Amino acid sequence: MKPNHKFFAVCMTLAMVLAALLPHLTAVWASPDEVKLMTPFPRIGIKQGQEIRLEIIVSNLGPQYQTLGLSISKPENWAATLRSGGYEIKMVSLAPNENRSVELTVSPPLKENVGSYTIRIQASDGAGNVKDSLDIIIDISEVSPLGILLTTPNPSMEGPAGQDFSFTINLVNETGEDRDINFSATYPVDWSVSFKPRWETTLIRSAYLKAGESSSFQVTVSPPKNAEAGEYRIVVEASSGTYRQELNLTVIITGTYRLSLSTSNELLNLNAYQGEKASVSLVVKNDGTAPLNDITFSSSKPSGWEVTFEPNEISTVSPGASREVSVGIKPPSDAIPGDYSVTIWAYGQPQATSASISLRVTVLGSIAWGLVGLFIIVLIVAGVFVLFWRLGRR
Repeated sequence: MKPNHKFFAVCMTLAMVLAALLPHLTAVWASPDEVKLMTPFPRIGIKQGQEIRLEIIVSNLGPQYQTLGLSISKPENWAATLRSGGYEIKMVSLAPNENRSVELTVSPPLKENVGSYTIRIQASDGAGNVKDSLDIIIDISEVSPLGILLTTPNPSMEGPAGQDFSFTINLVNETGEDRDINFSATYPVDWSVSFKPRWETTLIRSAYLKAGESSSFQVTVSPPKNAEAGEYRIVVEASSGTYRQELNLTVIITGTYRLSLSTSNELLNLNAYQGEKASVSLVVKNDGTAPLNDITFSSSKPSGWEVTFEPNEISTVSPGASREVSVGIKPPSDAIPGDYSVTIWAYGQPQATSASISLRVTVLGSIAWGLVGLFIIVLIVAGVFVLFWRLGRR
Protein backbone atom coordinates (compact mmCIF):
# COMPACT_ATOMS: atom_id res chain seq x y z
CA MET A 1 0.00 0.00 0.00
CA LYS A 2 2.85 2.37 0.68
CA PRO A 3 3.94 2.43 -2.97
CA ASN A 4 0.39 3.49 -3.90
CA HIS A 5 0.50 6.36 -1.41
CA LYS A 6 3.79 7.53 -2.87
CA PHE A 7 2.43 7.38 -6.43
CA PHE A 8 -0.63 9.35 -5.43
CA ALA A 9 1.53 11.97 -3.76
CA VAL A 10 3.68 12.32 -6.90
CA CYS A 11 0.58 12.77 -9.09
CA MET A 12 -0.82 15.43 -6.80
CA THR A 13 2.47 17.30 -6.87
CA LEU A 14 2.57 17.24 -10.68
CA ALA A 15 -1.01 18.45 -10.87
CA MET A 16 -0.24 21.40 -8.63
CA VAL A 17 2.82 22.30 -10.68
CA LEU A 18 0.80 22.13 -13.93
CA ALA A 19 -1.93 24.29 -12.43
CA ALA A 20 0.65 26.88 -11.45
CA LEU A 21 2.23 26.84 -14.90
CA LEU A 22 -1.03 26.78 -16.91
CA PRO A 23 -1.41 30.57 -17.32
CA HIS A 24 2.17 30.80 -18.49
CA LEU A 25 1.72 27.88 -20.89
CA THR A 26 -1.43 29.52 -22.29
CA ALA A 27 0.48 32.71 -22.81
CA VAL A 28 3.14 30.78 -24.70
CA TRP A 29 0.58 28.97 -26.85
CA ALA A 30 -1.29 32.21 -27.62
CA SER A 31 1.74 33.82 -29.19
CA PRO A 32 1.53 37.40 -30.46
CA ASP A 33 1.58 36.12 -34.03
CA GLU A 34 -1.79 34.48 -33.45
CA VAL A 35 -3.58 37.86 -33.16
CA LYS A 36 -3.52 40.31 -36.04
CA LEU A 37 -4.82 43.85 -36.54
CA MET A 38 -5.00 45.30 -40.04
CA THR A 39 -6.73 47.89 -42.25
CA PRO A 40 -6.85 48.24 -46.03
CA PHE A 41 -5.75 51.90 -45.73
CA PRO A 42 -2.94 52.42 -43.17
CA ARG A 43 -2.22 55.98 -44.38
CA ILE A 44 -4.73 58.54 -45.59
CA GLY A 45 -4.87 62.26 -46.35
CA ILE A 46 -7.67 64.59 -45.27
CA LYS A 47 -8.48 68.28 -45.07
CA GLN A 48 -8.72 70.25 -41.83
CA GLY A 49 -11.94 69.43 -40.00
CA GLN A 50 -12.67 66.29 -42.02
CA GLU A 51 -13.81 63.13 -40.20
CA ILE A 52 -12.32 59.68 -40.88
CA ARG A 53 -14.02 56.29 -41.01
CA LEU A 54 -11.90 53.18 -41.56
CA GLU A 55 -12.48 49.45 -41.38
CA ILE A 56 -10.30 47.64 -38.81
CA ILE A 57 -10.02 43.84 -39.07
CA VAL A 58 -9.21 41.81 -35.92
CA SER A 59 -8.06 38.24 -36.65
CA ASN A 60 -7.47 35.22 -34.38
CA LEU A 61 -5.02 33.01 -36.25
CA GLY A 62 -4.48 30.56 -33.38
CA PRO A 63 -6.22 27.32 -32.35
CA GLN A 64 -7.79 28.74 -29.16
CA TYR A 65 -10.58 31.19 -28.35
CA GLN A 66 -9.33 34.71 -27.70
CA THR A 67 -10.93 37.55 -25.77
CA LEU A 68 -9.06 40.74 -26.55
CA GLY A 69 -9.26 44.26 -25.19
CA LEU A 70 -9.08 47.03 -27.81
CA SER A 71 -7.59 50.42 -27.03
CA ILE A 72 -6.73 53.55 -29.03
CA SER A 73 -3.83 55.97 -28.62
CA LYS A 74 -4.47 59.35 -30.29
CA PRO A 75 -3.21 62.94 -30.37
CA GLU A 76 -4.47 65.36 -27.74
CA ASN A 77 -8.00 66.74 -28.26
CA TRP A 78 -8.78 64.17 -30.93
CA ALA A 79 -11.85 61.92 -30.71
CA ALA A 80 -11.53 58.27 -31.76
CA THR A 81 -13.79 55.25 -31.22
CA LEU A 82 -14.20 51.70 -32.45
CA ARG A 83 -17.82 50.89 -33.27
CA SER A 84 -19.95 48.05 -34.61
CA GLY A 85 -23.71 47.91 -35.00
CA GLY A 86 -24.07 51.36 -33.47
CA TYR A 87 -22.18 50.43 -30.28
CA GLU A 88 -18.75 51.45 -29.06
CA ILE A 89 -16.52 48.36 -28.92
CA LYS A 90 -14.09 47.82 -26.01
CA MET A 91 -13.42 44.06 -26.29
CA VAL A 92 -13.87 41.38 -28.91
CA SER A 93 -14.08 37.57 -28.61
CA LEU A 94 -12.88 35.43 -31.48
CA ALA A 95 -13.11 31.72 -32.20
CA PRO A 96 -10.06 29.97 -33.69
CA ASN A 97 -9.32 31.34 -37.20
CA GLU A 98 -12.11 33.92 -36.94
CA ASN A 99 -12.08 37.54 -38.18
CA ARG A 100 -14.22 40.46 -37.07
CA SER A 101 -14.47 43.98 -38.50
CA VAL A 102 -15.02 47.14 -36.50
CA GLU A 103 -15.24 50.73 -37.72
CA LEU A 104 -12.70 53.26 -36.55
CA THR A 105 -14.09 56.81 -36.41
CA VAL A 106 -11.57 59.62 -35.94
CA SER A 107 -12.49 63.30 -35.55
CA PRO A 108 -9.56 65.73 -35.44
CA PRO A 109 -10.17 69.25 -34.11
CA LEU A 110 -11.64 71.56 -36.77
CA LYS A 111 -8.56 73.82 -36.77
CA GLU A 112 -5.90 71.14 -36.29
CA ASN A 113 -2.49 72.13 -37.62
CA VAL A 114 -1.32 70.84 -40.97
CA GLY A 115 0.93 67.78 -40.59
CA SER A 116 1.10 64.00 -40.10
CA TYR A 117 -0.47 62.32 -37.07
CA THR A 118 -0.52 58.72 -35.83
CA ILE A 119 -3.43 56.75 -34.40
CA ARG A 120 -2.40 53.48 -32.69
CA ILE A 121 -4.80 50.61 -32.03
CA GLN A 122 -3.76 47.80 -29.64
CA ALA A 123 -5.22 44.37 -28.93
CA SER A 124 -4.38 42.95 -25.46
CA ASP A 125 -5.21 39.72 -23.65
CA GLY A 126 -6.78 39.46 -20.20
CA ALA A 127 -3.38 39.80 -18.51
CA GLY A 128 -2.72 43.10 -20.29
CA ASN A 129 -0.19 41.63 -22.70
CA VAL A 130 -0.22 43.43 -26.06
CA LYS A 131 -0.84 40.85 -28.78
CA ASP A 132 -0.69 43.22 -31.75
CA SER A 133 -0.78 46.90 -32.60
CA LEU A 134 -1.69 48.86 -35.72
CA ASP A 135 -0.46 52.35 -36.60
CA ILE A 136 -2.56 54.52 -38.91
CA ILE A 137 -0.97 57.70 -40.26
CA ILE A 138 -3.24 60.65 -41.01
CA ASP A 139 -1.91 63.50 -43.14
CA ILE A 140 -3.85 66.73 -42.65
CA SER A 141 -3.64 69.40 -45.36
CA GLU A 142 -4.87 72.98 -45.36
CA VAL A 143 -8.44 73.84 -46.31
CA SER A 144 -8.71 75.69 -49.62
CA PRO A 145 -9.07 79.46 -49.12
CA LEU A 146 -11.99 79.31 -51.56
CA GLY A 147 -13.86 76.98 -49.22
CA ILE A 148 -15.89 75.57 -52.13
CA LEU A 149 -14.34 73.91 -55.17
CA LEU A 150 -16.43 73.74 -58.34
CA THR A 151 -15.04 71.99 -61.43
CA THR A 152 -16.20 70.25 -64.60
CA PRO A 153 -14.37 67.92 -67.01
CA ASN A 154 -16.17 69.41 -70.06
CA PRO A 155 -16.81 73.16 -69.79
CA SER A 156 -17.87 73.60 -73.44
CA MET A 157 -20.51 71.88 -75.60
CA GLU A 158 -21.77 72.37 -79.15
CA GLY A 159 -25.07 71.59 -80.85
CA PRO A 160 -28.19 72.97 -82.55
CA ALA A 161 -30.77 75.25 -80.94
CA GLY A 162 -33.60 73.51 -79.12
CA GLN A 163 -31.32 70.75 -77.84
CA ASP A 164 -30.54 70.34 -74.11
CA PHE A 165 -26.90 70.45 -73.01
CA SER A 166 -25.99 68.42 -69.88
CA PHE A 167 -22.82 69.33 -67.97
CA THR A 168 -21.39 67.31 -65.07
CA ILE A 169 -20.00 69.48 -62.26
CA ASN A 170 -18.00 68.31 -59.23
CA LEU A 171 -18.51 70.09 -55.92
CA VAL A 172 -16.16 69.81 -52.92
CA ASN A 173 -16.90 71.28 -49.48
CA GLU A 174 -13.55 72.49 -48.14
CA THR A 175 -14.95 74.99 -45.66
CA GLY A 176 -14.04 72.70 -42.75
CA GLU A 177 -17.72 72.53 -41.71
CA ASP A 178 -20.85 70.66 -42.74
CA ARG A 179 -22.83 73.03 -44.95
CA ASP A 180 -25.85 73.57 -47.17
CA ILE A 181 -24.52 74.78 -50.51
CA ASN A 182 -26.82 76.75 -52.82
CA PHE A 183 -26.79 76.67 -56.62
CA SER A 184 -27.60 79.53 -58.98
CA ALA A 185 -26.82 80.48 -62.57
CA THR A 186 -26.61 83.46 -64.90
CA TYR A 187 -27.72 82.76 -68.47
CA PRO A 188 -29.18 84.47 -71.60
CA VAL A 189 -32.80 85.63 -71.84
CA ASP A 190 -35.33 82.88 -72.71
CA TRP A 191 -32.84 80.16 -71.74
CA SER A 192 -33.25 77.88 -68.70
CA VAL A 193 -30.80 76.14 -66.35
CA SER A 194 -31.63 73.35 -63.88
CA PHE A 195 -29.66 71.34 -61.29
CA LYS A 196 -30.05 67.76 -60.08
CA PRO A 197 -27.87 65.11 -58.42
CA ARG A 198 -26.10 62.93 -60.93
CA TRP A 199 -28.08 59.79 -61.88
CA GLU A 200 -31.24 61.24 -60.28
CA THR A 201 -34.28 63.02 -61.70
CA THR A 202 -35.22 65.35 -58.82
CA LEU A 203 -34.44 69.01 -59.49
CA ILE A 204 -32.64 70.81 -56.66
CA ARG A 205 -31.46 74.29 -55.71
CA SER A 206 -29.12 73.31 -52.85
CA ALA A 207 -27.20 70.31 -51.50
CA TYR A 208 -25.94 69.32 -48.04
CA LEU A 209 -22.27 68.32 -47.94
CA LYS A 210 -20.23 67.35 -44.90
CA ALA A 211 -16.81 68.89 -44.33
CA GLY A 212 -14.41 67.53 -46.93
CA GLU A 213 -17.18 65.73 -48.84
CA SER A 214 -17.39 65.83 -52.63
CA SER A 215 -20.35 65.12 -54.88
CA SER A 216 -21.29 65.29 -58.58
CA PHE A 217 -24.27 67.11 -60.04
CA GLN A 218 -25.81 67.53 -63.48
CA VAL A 219 -26.46 70.99 -64.89
CA THR A 220 -28.94 71.02 -67.79
CA VAL A 221 -28.85 74.08 -70.07
CA SER A 222 -31.87 74.50 -72.39
CA PRO A 223 -31.64 77.14 -75.16
CA PRO A 224 -34.81 78.21 -77.03
CA LYS A 225 -35.54 76.70 -80.43
CA ASN A 226 -35.02 80.05 -82.13
CA ALA A 227 -31.63 80.78 -80.54
CA GLU A 228 -29.28 82.22 -83.13
CA ALA A 229 -26.03 80.51 -83.96
CA GLY A 230 -23.14 81.69 -81.81
CA GLU A 231 -21.27 81.22 -78.54
CA TYR A 232 -23.07 81.70 -75.23
CA ARG A 233 -21.71 81.78 -71.67
CA ILE A 234 -23.50 80.36 -68.63
CA VAL A 235 -22.10 81.17 -65.17
CA VAL A 236 -22.87 78.57 -62.48
CA GLU A 237 -22.39 79.61 -58.86
CA ALA A 238 -22.16 77.55 -55.64
CA SER A 239 -22.41 79.53 -52.42
CA SER A 240 -22.68 79.02 -48.66
CA GLY A 241 -22.45 81.95 -46.28
CA THR A 242 -19.43 84.02 -47.24
CA TYR A 243 -18.02 81.25 -49.44
CA ARG A 244 -18.69 81.57 -53.15
CA GLN A 245 -17.32 79.88 -56.25
CA GLU A 246 -18.19 80.42 -59.93
CA LEU A 247 -17.79 78.12 -62.92
CA ASN A 248 -18.03 79.27 -66.55
CA LEU A 249 -19.78 76.98 -69.02
CA THR A 250 -19.92 77.58 -72.78
CA VAL A 251 -22.66 76.52 -75.20
CA ILE A 252 -21.94 76.90 -78.91
CA ILE A 253 -25.14 76.99 -80.97
CA THR A 254 -24.40 75.74 -84.45
CA GLY A 255 -27.90 76.71 -85.64
CA THR A 256 -30.70 74.68 -87.13
CA TYR A 257 -30.98 74.21 -90.87
CA ARG A 258 -34.53 74.05 -92.22
CA LEU A 259 -35.73 74.94 -95.71
CA SER A 260 -39.32 75.23 -96.96
CA LEU A 261 -40.93 75.74 -100.37
CA SER A 262 -44.32 77.24 -101.20
CA THR A 263 -45.98 79.19 -103.99
CA SER A 264 -46.57 82.93 -103.75
CA ASN A 265 -50.34 82.47 -104.20
CA GLU A 266 -50.35 79.38 -101.92
CA LEU A 267 -51.92 77.31 -104.73
CA LEU A 268 -50.44 73.98 -105.75
CA ASN A 269 -52.06 73.71 -109.16
CA LEU A 270 -51.68 75.59 -112.47
CA ASN A 271 -52.70 75.31 -116.11
CA ALA A 272 -50.34 74.92 -119.05
CA TYR A 273 -51.08 74.75 -122.76
CA GLN A 274 -49.50 72.18 -125.06
CA GLY A 275 -46.07 73.37 -126.18
CA GLU A 276 -46.26 76.59 -124.16
CA LYS A 277 -44.51 77.61 -120.93
CA ALA A 278 -46.52 78.36 -117.81
CA SER A 279 -44.92 80.21 -114.91
CA VAL A 280 -45.35 79.94 -111.15
CA SER A 281 -43.63 81.99 -108.45
CA LEU A 282 -41.90 79.76 -105.87
CA VAL A 283 -41.06 81.06 -102.36
CA VAL A 284 -37.84 79.71 -100.82
CA LYS A 285 -37.79 80.31 -97.03
CA ASN A 286 -35.11 79.68 -94.39
CA ASP A 287 -37.02 78.35 -91.34
CA GLY A 288 -33.82 77.60 -89.41
CA THR A 289 -31.60 79.69 -87.16
CA ALA A 290 -28.47 79.70 -89.33
CA PRO A 291 -27.87 81.02 -92.86
CA LEU A 292 -28.39 78.68 -95.81
CA ASN A 293 -25.97 78.98 -98.72
CA ASP A 294 -25.65 77.85 -102.35
CA ILE A 295 -29.30 76.88 -102.82
CA THR A 296 -29.88 75.02 -106.10
CA PHE A 297 -32.96 73.50 -107.72
CA SER A 298 -34.01 70.38 -109.58
CA SER A 299 -37.27 68.82 -110.71
CA SER A 300 -39.01 65.50 -111.20
CA LYS A 301 -41.25 65.77 -114.28
CA PRO A 302 -42.90 63.70 -117.03
CA SER A 303 -40.80 62.71 -120.03
CA GLY A 304 -40.38 65.44 -122.63
CA TRP A 305 -41.30 68.27 -120.29
CA GLU A 306 -39.11 71.30 -119.61
CA VAL A 307 -38.70 72.96 -116.20
CA THR A 308 -36.53 76.08 -115.79
CA PHE A 309 -35.61 78.28 -112.81
CA GLU A 310 -34.88 82.00 -112.68
CA PRO A 311 -32.52 82.43 -110.92
CA ASN A 312 -31.21 78.88 -111.01
CA GLU A 313 -29.15 79.39 -107.81
CA ILE A 314 -29.43 81.52 -104.65
CA SER A 315 -26.17 82.40 -102.91
CA THR A 316 -27.55 82.83 -99.37
CA VAL A 317 -30.78 83.17 -97.37
CA SER A 318 -30.66 84.53 -93.82
CA PRO A 319 -32.63 82.92 -90.95
CA GLY A 320 -36.32 83.81 -91.27
CA ALA A 321 -35.83 85.39 -94.71
CA SER A 322 -37.26 84.23 -98.04
CA ARG A 323 -36.52 84.61 -101.75
CA GLU A 324 -38.74 84.15 -104.80
CA VAL A 325 -37.82 82.02 -107.80
CA SER A 326 -39.74 81.98 -111.09
CA VAL A 327 -40.35 78.43 -112.28
CA GLY A 328 -41.21 77.83 -115.94
CA ILE A 329 -43.05 74.60 -116.81
CA LYS A 330 -43.49 73.67 -120.49
CA PRO A 331 -45.29 70.49 -121.56
CA PRO A 332 -44.51 69.11 -125.06
CA SER A 333 -46.77 70.11 -127.94
CA ASP A 334 -48.05 66.55 -128.24
CA ALA A 335 -48.89 66.20 -124.54
CA ILE A 336 -52.28 64.68 -123.99
CA PRO A 337 -54.57 67.11 -122.17
CA GLY A 338 -55.04 66.14 -118.50
CA ASP A 339 -53.49 66.42 -115.05
CA TYR A 340 -49.77 65.83 -114.41
CA SER A 341 -47.49 66.05 -111.35
CA VAL A 342 -44.25 68.04 -111.24
CA THR A 343 -42.07 67.98 -108.09
CA ILE A 344 -39.62 70.79 -107.39
CA TRP A 345 -36.58 70.21 -105.11
CA ALA A 346 -34.38 72.81 -103.40
CA TYR A 347 -30.97 71.97 -101.88
CA GLY A 348 -28.98 74.17 -99.49
CA GLN A 349 -25.71 74.08 -97.56
CA PRO A 350 -24.50 73.19 -94.99
CA GLN A 351 -25.65 69.72 -93.97
CA ALA A 352 -27.34 69.07 -97.35
CA THR A 353 -30.58 70.74 -96.27
CA SER A 354 -33.43 70.11 -98.70
CA ALA A 355 -37.14 70.69 -99.28
CA SER A 356 -39.64 69.78 -101.99
CA ILE A 357 -43.06 70.78 -103.29
CA SER A 358 -45.39 68.94 -105.69
CA LEU A 359 -47.49 70.85 -108.23
CA ARG A 360 -50.48 69.61 -110.22
CA VAL A 361 -50.24 70.81 -113.81
CA THR A 362 -53.35 70.64 -115.97
CA VAL A 363 -52.44 70.45 -119.68
CA LEU A 364 -54.88 72.19 -122.05
CA GLY A 365 -55.03 72.11 -125.85
CA SER A 366 -52.99 74.78 -127.60
CA ILE A 367 -54.54 78.17 -128.41
CA ALA A 368 -53.90 77.75 -132.17
CA TRP A 369 -55.96 74.60 -132.33
CA GLY A 370 -58.59 76.34 -130.25
CA LEU A 371 -58.80 79.17 -132.79
CA VAL A 372 -59.01 76.68 -135.66
CA GLY A 373 -61.82 74.88 -133.88
CA LEU A 374 -63.59 78.17 -133.22
CA PHE A 375 -63.23 79.15 -136.90
CA ILE A 376 -64.68 75.81 -138.00
CA ILE A 377 -67.60 76.25 -135.63
CA VAL A 378 -68.21 79.76 -137.01
CA LEU A 379 -68.13 78.39 -140.58
CA ILE A 380 -70.58 75.65 -139.70
CA VAL A 381 -72.94 78.10 -138.03
CA ALA A 382 -72.65 80.47 -141.01
CA GLY A 383 -73.28 77.64 -143.46
CA VAL A 384 -76.37 76.53 -141.59
CA PHE A 385 -77.65 80.12 -141.50
CA VAL A 386 -77.14 80.56 -145.26
CA LEU A 387 -78.83 77.22 -145.94
CA PHE A 388 -81.93 78.16 -143.92
CA TRP A 389 -81.99 81.60 -145.52
CA ARG A 390 -82.03 80.16 -149.01
CA LEU A 391 -84.62 77.54 -148.16
CA GLY A 392 -86.74 80.21 -146.59
CA ARG A 393 -86.83 82.24 -149.76
CA ARG A 394 -88.13 79.30 -151.72
